[in-house]
Amino acid sequence: MKDIDFVRENYGPVARGYMDQKDPAQASIPIFKNWLSKVSSVLELGCASGFPIAEAILTQGLVYTGIDLNPQQIRLAKERYPQWQDHFREFEMVEYLRAQADRSVDGIVSMFSIRHLPRIYHVELFSEIFRVLTPGGYLLVDHPTYSEDGRGTWFEGNPMYWSSFSKDWQQLTLKELGYLFIEEYTDVKEFQGKEEETLFCIYRKPLG
Repeated sequence: MKDIDFVRENYGPVARGYMDQKDPAQASIPIFKNWLSKVSSVLELGCASGFPIAEAILTQGLVYTGIDLNPQQIRLAKERYPQWQDHFREFEMVEYLRAQADRSVDGIVSMFSIRHLPRIYHVELFSEIFRVLTPGGYLLVDHPTYSEDGRGTWFEGNPMYWSSFSKDWQQLTLKELGYLFIEEYTDVKEFQGKEEETLFCIYRKPLG
């Protein structure tokens, strides 16, 4: 089974449990609030059930589309937010971006989802994000703290696939693609009984 299909399949059995453990404070971290204040039209890559990130964006009245690879996650999002159900769509992120028009949104956010995308697609993903952002548009993304590529177990003992390059690789790659680094923030939270640190960064597409 291909790694993308492996991710799609294995998010299903834990979709509701994963939603129930999500921390609402994620939508209150300073870097997210700063990014949110700069954008008006948003694409979220890996929206899961929509809580709490999509909820925070949609309650601001912004133009929003959230995509996720897993059908159960999209179903949960539509059930949780029936007033916004047309904003959630089932898509693989690289395929979705390939089909979008140049300069079509001024904000893109991805939290804890690019790490499930095979590494062979990472450069294309960030290239497509750059193309789709409007000049002056903002990307908010989590950064890996180390490099990995493989399958293992995670939430509730379920199998999962992870793939990432190092922080240095990701930052250098985005710089070479033309992004401007704006700021970073380290968030600390508990997940499955362990303390985890996550680095979030904002990048901007230059004007012109």
